[in-house]
Amino acid sequence: MNLALSKRRSPVTVRNGLLQYGELKIPLVSGEFHYWRVLRENWSTIADRIKEMGLEVVATYIPWNYHELSPGKYDFTGKTSPQRDLAGFLDLMKEKELFVIVRPGPYIYAEWPCGGPPERATRHDRLSPEFLAMARDYLAHVSEVLVPRQITRSGSIILCQADNEPYPPVESFGEEIGCFQKPGIFKEWLEAKYQGDITRLNQLWQTNFTSFQEACFYFHEPYVDTSRPLADRLLPERRYHQRYADCFEFIGWYAAKIVETVAGWLRESGIEVPISANSWSPLYADFSRFCEVADLAGTDIYPGAFLKGDYPTGDNWLYNLDILKMSEANVTEGNVWSAEFQSGIYPLREVGYLPPKHFWFVPAALMARGLKGWNWYMLVNRDNWYHCPINEWGRTNEYFPFHRQAVSAYREIEPWNCQPLYDVSLLVYKPHRVIAPGNFTRVFQTLEQADLSYAYFDPRCDFPPACQVMVYSGSDWLEKKCADRLAEFVTSGGTLITFSRYPRSDESEQPISGLPFLEPEGARPTNLPVSIIYGQESFLLTRGGHCDCKVNFVYFRKVPGKPLVVRLTTQAKETLVDIGAARPKEFVAGYSQPVGKGRVIYLGTNPSPDILRMVLKEEGLSPYVFCQRPLVTTDLHRHRKGHLVLFVINRNEQAVTVECCLNLKRLEIREKQRFSVVPVGSAEKAFRVTGKELASLRLSVDAQDLGIWLLNPVKS
Repeated sequence: MNLALSKRRSPVTVRNGLLQYGELKIPLVSGEFHYWRVLRENWSTIADRIKEMGLEVVATYIPWNYHELSPGKYDFTGKTSPQRDLAGFLDLMKEKELFVIVRPGPYIYAEWPCGGPPERATRHDRLSPEFLAMARDYLAHVSEVLVPRQITRSGSIILCQADNEPYPPVESFGEEIGCFQKPGIFKEWLEAKYQGDITRLNQLWQTNFTSFQEACFYFHEPYVDTSRPLADRLLPERRYHQRYADCFEFIGWYAAKIVETVAGWLRESGIEVPISANSWSPLYADFSRFCEVADLAGTDIYPGAFLKGDYPTGDNWLYNLDILKMSEANVTEGNVWSAEFQSGIYPLREVGYLPPKHFWFVPAALMARGLKGWNWYMLVNRDNWYHCPINEWGRTNEYFPFHRQAVSAYREIEPWNCQPLYDVSLLVYKPHRVIAPGNFTRVFQTLEQADLSYAYFDPRCDFPPACQVMVYSGSDWLEKKCADRLAEFVTSGGTLITFSRYPRSDESEQPISGLPFLEPEGARPTNLPVSIIYGQESFLLTRGGHCDCKVNFVYFRKVPGKPLVVRLTTQAKETLVDIGAARPKEFVAGYSQPVGKGRVIYLGTNPSPDILRMVLKEEGLSPYVFCQRPLVTTDLHRHRKGHLVLFVINRNEQAVTVECCLNLKRLEIREKQRFSVVPVGSAEKAFRVTGKELASLRLSVDAQDLGIWLLNPVKS
């Protein structure tokens, strides 16, 4: 199926999570309702409860093997069972004034036998001719029900998903798809990528193959053993990294090929509404490729209670924000959307009990971080799922009010009309993330602890960075074309900040030119406290490192440009011996150097929120808003109508009163300007402040909760 057909322009558009058809505008906030799993007689009552929540969109899978009576024969009208009446369900949603996102597969998973396809189809890889022939027949038949019920034909369907969480089944069909001994699609893809140049493959893989048929697959599931980086789990040597990277890229290509094929069939059958794709993580799938073959891509988000805990990778906060931010960096038209957003879960033992308030906290927190819309899965209970706000009979429970609160706040904030104000961009090169993460986790945590708002920058994508200050994270090697792009960013006026790690070599292990970093001359341990000095700014570092009293710094004799200075103090003592420095001394541990119209700033220590905040302040780049309180973070969005939206996320298990400092200069706010501060999602009353008071605004937030305020300029 060709790309032009799968991407044929739809008369319905989706931008920033807002679907528009003519004058009709529909925010993409919805809930999953599996019609076939609920008694037909309860559909109407359930629809009423969904509307009562404030939603106007539902989503549903369509199970191929449930509607197929025998090969090539289907029931979509309820002739054999009321629950098979897909046509009737769609017509009822139209009658109830609810729009529908349909997810016809061919795979749906959905905790359903065989994942949706009939058993005879699952015996084949999903890109095999045998599977494709069966799937195409099914989609042609289900499209006969879907096509006349699209919004473009006065129906209820506004969006159609192509397949579900596609991936290459290496575990089940590794030989059939050419990953190991047999020929197949993997070897064909590899030969196409290298344009038949086996010499180039051998150079990068450090092999001596005579043919692409000798190449085998190198990969491990990214989230199996999260205590170690991907390459370190099995084959840790640097010479294996490019093999992992190529196989990682193949996984993204394979998933996008499935979406392209299914989307092409849907377009051929008459689907005119936008077509979506989804995956559990944009680190595993390739959302930029998804957006080339479909109209939008959504990620699947299932966090632990209040985004806390170690499930599934040791840091639930990092895990879920990582997914969201990578999606934001890769999707087109600003559609940062969750195709499956946790509401109910099975089995319970994997995630644990989720308090009702969790279902307000998570959507609000992720809205603060850039989420534009979501589809709650499951909104309506089935198969003993826990935490769903509506059950199979249309009755609500203690979870319902918190879902309704999230919908109400969403509509008041209007995230589709908001632009987050980012302090820095964070360079995230995907092969680093799963192969050789380097200092990524420490840098991520530093940005969080410094309360800096950030957007990921994927150097493999064509999108420009969200802002002109970029922090480097990852390993010491970087694909040449990405390193060249990074150098261009700096020379054209950008600021690149690194914490001791920087790209030294490319994928061929050749030195990278264009970024003039100095090699450190030493690594110097220092007892605390020490003074850190950069230009006119300084602070006293009192805790950190070994035993919370000893920190390592890079050592330079001489540096170009502005130095980062570490000044020893006589108060610093050895841990076990009461001996300090005879007199204060200092040394250079980093520098700022002009490069073209921009600059590089090398900070020769492990990632530190205090050092990063100090450097940004010296460079006139202090954050738009910040709060110096552990586990409290702030985000600021600018609404299209001109007002600001302030989010304060409190992850502490107790209520807090915090001082939020808005940067009046960067926000171009006058001290005498007046604002109305309107709380969102709470019963608090609005109040008025001056611009000067916004520079130090005291606000209270409940335990494990979110405070949201609209800052509306008052006309004089």
